[in-house]
Amino acid sequence: MADLNTLLATAAGAGGGPSGSYIAVAHGLTPFFTLLDHTTPGSLSLAATYTLPGTGNRFPSFSPDGNYIAVAHLTSPYFTLLDHTTPGTVSLAATYTLAGDGGTGTAFSPSGDYIAVTFGGIGVPFFTLLDHTTPGSVSLAATYTLSGEGQSVSFSPSGDYIAVGNSASPRFTLLDHTTPGSVSLATTYTIADTVYAVPFSPSGDYIAAGNAGPFTTTLLDHTTPGTVSLASTYTSPGTRFGAAFSPDGDYLATGHVNAPYFTLLDHTTPGTLSLATTYTLAGTGRAIAFSPSGDYIAVGHSTTPFFTLLDHTTPGTVSLAATYTLPSTGFGVAFSPN
Repeated sequence: MADLNTLLATAAGAGGGPSGSYIAVAHGLTPFFTLLDHTTPGSLSLAATYTLPGTGNRFPSFSPDGNYIAVAHLTSPYFTLLDHTTPGTVSLAATYTLAGDGGTGTAFSPSGDYIAVTFGGIGVPFFTLLDHTTPGSVSLAATYTLSGEGQSVSFSPSGDYIAVGNSASPRFTLLDHTTPGSVSLATTYTIADTVYAVPFSPSGDYIAAGNAGPFTTTLLDHTTPGTVSLASTYTSPGTRFGAAFSPDGDYLATGHVNAPYFTLLDHTTPGTLSLATTYTLAGTGRAIAFSPSGDYIAVGHSTTPFFTLLDHTTPGTVSLAATYTLPSTGFGVAFSPN
């Protein structure tokens, strides 16, 4: 199932590769969006800010070329597309008014032509697919009605499938996107509580579903495209809010409620999860992202300084690289692809 993007990501994770020169952070108080400079790997400084209409929510995402940043937020119009064509700066490219009253997550397709958006509130259908075939502009491509408020979303590396987590049973939905710009049901999987994170492994063979009580990370087998089955589970100290696979797929980083707030899981044997290490954050781990090289892990959390950069240059271990003080909780993080 691996495509060119997957192979490039794997190569980056194997050593060298892009460091992720910028980190997008969505947070809880004005200006609600901060762009951090990471051009010197392992260090952080302010690149730019942008004032969103309201709290920036989980899963901002860079376009594959790094030229645009999609952000979901809690005040109308609920979705904003930022221009990042000049690296290190952001300006308004476009907005889109979602049907609900709070955008929760975004994900660019591997081609960059589509953006999947989840949202909550009273706004059925809770999922919208936006057309981005004209870079910097968005229009409606398709919608899909979920069983409850959309909470998390990601594309498979091939772009053929979209994983969605939501708040009502069955809580995990896999959408078919084999016809670009359209969505239909591929399958569902019943998970016990709200699913706050749904990253695909770089190979596309597995999907991690991080959920609330009973505080379990559910690893789903997707080796047969369009179908899912249980591969493994791992119980954490509290609700899993963020999760991300390393670019080589060997590790799954998770943020959660209750100390130590960050857990790194070993996935070196595909389809299994075991403890690699933990790191004690200042508060609840809300958002997780690996750098394209796999050498660093960005973590947004609920207690000052609200953002921590972890060093993962020795695979399977983490140590403090840097922190950055945000105005409030870091709800969403994403590395640029360069």
